[in-house]
Amino acid sequence: MFENRLRILLSVLAIACLGVFLRLAQLQLVRADYYTQRANRSLISRPKSLPFLRGRILDRTGEVLVADTPTWDVCIDYAMIAASVDSEAKAWSSLLRRYRRRYAKNSDGTMATVEQRRERLQEDMEGSWRALVQFAQRLGQPVTLEDIRSRGLDIYEQVQRIRRAVSRRRGFDSPVAEERIAQTIIPDIGADHQALWEDQFSAWPWVHVQASTKRRCLGDATPIAHVLGRMGRVDAETVSADPQADNPFAKYLASEKHGISGVEYAAEDLLRGRRGQIVSSRDGTVTEDVPAAHGLDVKLTIDAPLQRQLYDMLGEVVESVPLSSGGAIVVLDVASRDVLSLVSYPSYDPNRFSELYSVLRDDTDRLPLRFRALSSRYAPGSTIKPLSCLAGLYSGKISLDTRETCTGYMFSEKRDGWRCWEIHGTGIRKAHGSINVTEALTGSCNIFMYRLGERVGVDGLCSVFDMVGVGRGSGIGLREDNPGINPTPAWLSSHLNRTTTKAHSRLFAMGQGEISLTPIQVANLMATYASGRYKPVTLIRRRKDHPEWRLPGSDAQWLAIRRGIFGVTNDPDGTAYKYANYVRDGYALAGKTGSATATPWPTAYKIPYMEEDGSHREVVLAEGARGPAIKRFEREFPDAVYDKKDVKAVRYWPVEKPPEGQKYSHAWFGGYLQPLGADGKPDWRQQPPVAFAVLIEFGGSGGRTSGPLAKRVCDAILDRFGSDIATTLRKSSGY
Repeated sequence: MFENRLRILLSVLAIACLGVFLRLAQLQLVRADYYTQRANRSLISRPKSLPFLRGRILDRTGEVLVADTPTWDVCIDYAMIAASVDSEAKAWSSLLRRYRRRYAKNSDGTMATVEQRRERLQEDMEGSWRALVQFAQRLGQPVTLEDIRSRGLDIYEQVQRIRRAVSRRRGFDSPVAEERIAQTIIPDIGADHQALWEDQFSAWPWVHVQASTKRRCLGDATPIAHVLGRMGRVDAETVSADPQADNPFAKYLASEKHGISGVEYAAEDLLRGRRGQIVSSRDGTVTEDVPAAHGLDVKLTIDAPLQRQLYDMLGEVVESVPLSSGGAIVVLDVASRDVLSLVSYPSYDPNRFSELYSVLRDDTDRLPLRFRALSSRYAPGSTIKPLSCLAGLYSGKISLDTRETCTGYMFSEKRDGWRCWEIHGTGIRKAHGSINVTEALTGSCNIFMYRLGERVGVDGLCSVFDMVGVGRGSGIGLREDNPGINPTPAWLSSHLNRTTTKAHSRLFAMGQGEISLTPIQVANLMATYASGRYKPVTLIRRRKDHPEWRLPGSDAQWLAIRRGIFGVTNDPDGTAYKYANYVRDGYALAGKTGSATATPWPTAYKIPYMEEDGSHREVVLAEGARGPAIKRFEREFPDAVYDKKDVKAVRYWPVEKPPEGQKYSHAWFGGYLQPLGADGKPDWRQQPPVAFAVLIEFGGSGGRTSGPLAKRVCDAILDRFGSDIATTLRKSSGY
């Protein structure tokens, strides 16, 4: 009985074992491929990031000014970068775990110790760095091993700054996304070099090629460089303050760039897209596919052909004036306040910015990096006089019948101050005789303005200055936009600890003293004279239009002011008649000259310091201001001992003195094209279509220097838009 039961039990066990054996045979032999595929699909390969194309920047006609082009970057895992920089980095342990199979055995087949695995990993790491150098050199890049290591160090320090910034925001320390991704070491290798990469780096699993993009300015971009702006690497502050920090596809990464100036910065929210991602299993099966979302195109109001033509014109004039360091031209559509040109000279080739940076930075004489049309402020000189007259007329301090007598001097017994302008080359002061508002503007009489300023006072003048945006941004939306200075009593008290006097009101009425405007503000001032309306300017097409408001003053008062401005260039007694009289295609140039007193600016600073060994040295740094000179010194000489009180300017621009008996001055001309009637006289019922401002730094007389250029600007406008300027501008406006 027992034996039968035993036989039955053994038979059952044998059958069970046979079943298990047959099942294992099926799994191992018959369906091995199927289950291998299933296993591979369960193992996820490294996700591949899909770059987005940043939106293009176009001019008002649709010409593409800036665009992204697809390219490829050679990248290296951040853990490898960290390990190469810091021998004690935690990255070493993760690397040894990641590549444990690669370094598990020695060449003799024995199991490797941790130290042996680390040593071999370090040797391969060094080999990959050398391979990167060889690869870059084969691409024609003159780099050394030190250069590649320096790039790695920069990446490491940048990621660590981001980690600290994010940790401060979170309130605790933790790894950031940048530590888990590959970082770019050699950018923009081009699709034709991919095969070369495959041959060069197949032995280094931590080196990758990733799809990327390169930002390029198209056509002749130098005249538009300041407007377009630049891209720069994402910094720790940007990552810390990123509103998309929780979105893995939209947040900033340390390996990326973002707009840091010009339109690239101002339209960052429109231009920037969103990354995509592909996740695949080991056998290549796609398990997740998130497409990249490209950025939006941004259309500007700038007319690129006009911008380029005016840049060349401005350059010719600046280079012909011995003391001039640069200049600006701004052209506006009066009706919409669209910016048609925003020229700053000198400029630079934006596609070669990195290559030329050190030269551009150290050119403190010409300051090619300065966005003069928007960020540099100057005393407006006589271009402000029509606004001062408006302040007097609408406030009732003067009337259209008010007359003042100009003998060339405000005080006959004190002829060394408060004088009218000098008749060029004679030393004689202009005596206008008895004049009214219109005649005072045509002849640009200083004496009339001094007395007008005393009547209106600083408060009255500054309140009208505020109506046209002085002391506030132009509305253009770029970070370089300088608000200028509206020197109200409160401003004078808080900034200079001064109380107002009659001298302030006299100076402000004629555009001197603390009042300052940028070229774009002066151009908008001319558009305001032409229309009687103030409106902030527009450069980037947006859905919402700027509000506008009409300035005070009766029609008769405005007509008197416009007659005075028209007379400047069209009346033989006008200050610019000799240089800027212009009539063409049913338009006449009306405008106002300005010669604003200027002071030389520093271009280099000397800093004495002491070395660590106690030896005394000094260095001269090319900088345009004391603060930047100190920052640069501390960056370049971190161990030096010095006293900030010893930092002195030792070089200035202009290097030459002005002609004997004269002062340095910037040359202004602001104007607009006044429509004419069939009789050839001004048709005051028609609004001028365009207004503009021309500035030549250290150009001397506004009439002699900027007046002839203003005529060429008018020619360029009419050549570009035709005689029906308003209609042409409406067609290309995009509204």
